[in-house]
Amino acid sequence: MELIAEKPFLDQILKLRDKIFRITKRMLISKEEAEDATQEVIVKLWEMDPNKRNSFKSMEAYSVIMAKNYCIDRLKSKQAQNLSLNDEIYMSTEQHSLIRKIEGINEMEWVSQLIDRLPERDKMIVQLREIEKYEYEEIGEILDIPPATVRVYLSRIRKKLKKEFLAIQNYGTT
Repeated sequence: MELIAEKPFLDQILKLRDKIFRITKRMLISKEEAEDATQEVIVKLWEMDPNKRNSFKSMEAYSVIMAKNYCIDRLKSKQAQNLSLNDEIYMSTEQHSLIRKIEGINEMEWVSQLIDRLPERDKMIVQLREIEKYEYEEIGEILDIPPATVRVYLSRIRKKLKKEFLAIQNYGTT
């Protein structure tokens, strides 16, 4: 009986699940970690008092904030082992010739790697604006910064990514 009463919530969560996963994947990098984080966020939302859930102005914004905070907690607690693995991957990649790297990895993978190297705040801004297509105001609300600041940060991030990508295309190093 309880599931029937929660059908609107389940429908809403099903729509948000992929978005939550993409955000957690961008922050945690590991698919398995991202799946666990997505599940944790959904379980926390499920266990929450329905009246509290219904009081949110935007369930989507609240779930994105929950996902972001959960990922930050995971990264801070060093339970996410992928950080040390990333260092090893980048070190071994740098040992190969740049020509071989460019031949072996397409442009989207390079952009993804450049984004993964950004600080957490910048990664989140790129994820929310460029991938999730959030408005500046929504991003500002989620990250607790003014929308104008989001625009400035995004402009700087784009310039930085463009410069690093062009260096790679011109056989430079990042």
